[in-house]
Amino acid sequence: GLVAAIGVSLGLALFVSYLDDSIKSQEDIENHLRLPFLGYIPNIKTNSVVERDLQAHLHPQSNAAEGFRTIRATLSLTHKPEKVRVISVTSTIPSEGKSLVASNLAIVLAQTGLRTLLVDADLRRPSVHKAYQLHSPVGLSAFVTNEIEDLSELTHTTEVPNLDVICCGAIPNNPSELIGSNRMAEFLERVKGQYDRVVLDCPPVSAVSDPLIISAKSDGIVYVTKFNKIRREHGRKSVQRIQNAGIQVLGVVINDIDFEGKD
Repeated sequence: GLVAAIGVSLGLALFVSYLDDSIKSQEDIENHLRLPFLGYIPNIKTNSVVERDLQAHLHPQSNAAEGFRTIRATLSLTHKPEKVRVISVTSTIPSEGKSLVASNLAIVLAQTGLRTLLVDADLRRPSVHKAYQLHSPVGLSAFVTNEIEDLSELTHTTEVPNLDVICCGAIPNNPSELIGSNRMAEFLERVKGQYDRVVLDCPPVSAVSDPLIISAKSDGIVYVTKFNKIRREHGRKSVQRIQNAGIQVLGVVINDIDFEGKD
């Protein structure tokens, strides 16, 4: 009876594991999505958006900060840095941590001495202004609608050395058209002339077309997926949309993994 119970228990455990096809590991990224793996980001145990999105600056010795530095190192070793200057950051669906990764990636790039710009390119649900506690109504939307010509009026310096931020500003009625406009292309060309690295916080891929439009103007995408949240097939189809648009996926980050708990 004992041997039979152990056998049934093992069988059930393996069956449940077989049914769970969510993205959880480096093997899932490389075998199912067929993309480079950039690194894991551990769960950041705070509800403060400032603490989370500025983790690499406020807590540089934390495990999360080390995870972001690993992503920076992997990008610099696997891609020629001089050819990857404008980086888009996106995810499959909302709440996977793409803004968290975009902000902290910009911070660790700035910490190496590179003049870095973080741009909130999510003209639907912007969040960068919350993390950096900026409440100016003037932002990227004002430039692409021709309200402002001087980029210095949009740019905010931060407490992080070498890091500047451009927020979304007022949320426009036609974000897709503005993102795909010649004015947006002009914006990217101008900031590339002023900064060594530009990080774009984009909307999720499965929700809208905006990230595909803006990423086509960048040098590649960092794709963020939350641990154990997205099914492999869902992630594969989202990645396929990006690749069908001719956009390079620089790699995938698995976010919010609890190394100290059940994960």
